[in-house]
Amino acid sequence: MASYSWLVGVVLACLAIVSVQAEKVMRPKFKDVKLWSDDKHISHTIKFDANDPHINYTLDVLQELHDIDFSLQLMATQKLDPSYNLALNTTMNLCRILNWHTKSPIGSIIATFLKEYGNIMEKCPVPKGQYYTHRFWIPEDTSLATLPEIDFNLNFQAFHVDASKQKTMILNDHISGEIVVQDVTNVKPGLLALLPKVPGG
Repeated sequence: MASYSWLVGVVLACLAIVSVQAEKVMRPKFKDVKLWSDDKHISHTIKFDANDPHINYTLDVLQELHDIDFSLQLMATQKLDPSYNLALNTTMNLCRILNWHTKSPIGSIIATFLKEYGNIMEKCPVPKGQYYTHRFWIPEDTSLATLPEIDFNLNFQAFHVDASKQKTMILNDHISGEIVVQDVTNVKPGLLALLPKVPGG
């Protein structure tokens, strides 16, 4: 009986070790976060917990927003060889994206996924109120840990577009950091968990 109990104990200990075995994933580390909003149209906060991990994003719309353009500039550079880099500069209209998500199956899936984490904008004009995604994390896959580590610099701006097409900057955020391989015991697959597994992967 004693030997049986010992065997059960060893098996349970092995299962516990396997269950907390670290896996390698690519995760961001934010070095510098500078947030700005005009506090007339909107105010916002971003909080990041590296241990869980999760991001809490809260946006307070202080008055109805007729239309919104946003601009995104991203510079990503490989750590080992900075001659390999990616520069992205795009301007898009939020209201067109919101309109697309109601008509596209893919957009509907993404919107449904985000709604699990809070209260998101769904239409324009954007009504006054609080919108947020709490305890949200980017879907992860361990295969991405084979990619090169990078440094990144992100600038995100938003503009209110009134009925006369006049633009007013209402948000201007600068975020810099790195995306590096980390050993974790809490991989967050998110939507990627729905994809079929690759044999041997």
